[in-house]
Amino acid sequence: MKTILSAAALATALIATPAAAQEANPFEGARIGANIGFADDDLFGTNEFTYGVEVGYDFAGNDKLVLGVTGEFQKSDDIDRELALGGRIGARVGNNGLIYGTASYSNLEVLDIKLDGVRFGIGGEIALGDNAFAKIEQRYGNYELDVDLWQTVIGAGFRF
Repeated sequence: MKTILSAAALATALIATPAAAQEANPFEGARIGANIGFADDDLFGTNEFTYGVEVGYDFAGNDKLVLGVTGEFQKSDDIDRELALGGRIGARVGNNGLIYGTASYSNLEVLDIKLDGVRFGIGGEIALGDNAFAKIEQRYGNYELDVDLWQTVIGAGFRF
């Protein structure tokens, strides 16, 4: 009799679990996106158009926490290219919003000179349907030779 009751309790728990499952986190999984915006560098003292692409993967730490890794290629009029590899940590806001911070290793190439540095950012992302997203991000990079770079970008992309 105890075996039958134990089996019934286990079956009830397994059947009831999907009903108690929470909504899927829209900020979890692989992602790819494109960015456009403006860059302000102290190397040339200019404000310029910037554009790029990014790939990443986000993990849901719990129902509010999101942790991710990101790789990025960015280009602008004065900067031949910027490569960045880093991470991000964020918190869900409501069902479709995410506020996050980033920290990355970054490498600039300007006039055939490569500069290593770090880049920090803060941004917001909104899930658009099941797989699409849009974002806005403010970034600050500090590089060798005392070069600073500020970027403000908007972006859009897809999750897989």
